[in-house]
Amino acid sequence: MVRNIAGLVAALALATGLGAQARAQVISPSGGTTHVHIYNFGAPGGRTPGPGGPVAAPPSGAGRSYWDHNRSVMYLVANGARRRFYYHRPRPGMAEAGARSGSLLFDGVRAGNTYSGIAYVFAGACGAFDYKVDGYVVADRRVVMRGLAPRVDQRTCGVFDYRPDELAFDLL
Repeated sequence: MVRNIAGLVAALALATGLGAQARAQVISPSGGTTHVHIYNFGAPGGRTPGPGGPVAAPPSGAGRSYWDHNRSVMYLVANGARRRFYYHRPRPGMAEAGARSGSLLFDGVRAGNTYSGIAYVFAGACGAFDYKVDGYVVADRRVVMRGLAPRVDQRTCGVFDYRPDELAFDLL
């Protein structure tokens, strides 16, 4: 009976997806609570399907600054309060995970000396998964943000846990 209700909940969630591509996963551990995981792909707060993650057409040249992030060269596009970090030259491990030149790593805002927004974890063929981050600016030369990044099962492309993550950017 509980499994049928969970299936009904999953079907309703998928039906109200407003055209977004979605998938439901019913997890029923023996003797435990039934959980329904809904994955809406291509919608905010979910997974961005396919390798390379979220890629936008950032403005060219003017207003860019270049930053080091874990041995990847990034560029920051600032437009008013809005801030976006893109990969310029991803390090080999990030390229293997799906980051490409032009892949968006962070999209958010700066308010005073704080940053907040959405960052992405690249998970190979599973695509990119978003999570909330916030942090601070040090002397306009360093940005540090923290959040709970999803851990992705490469076989099922499902999120199975979250880990503390720190994103640090140093002006080049």
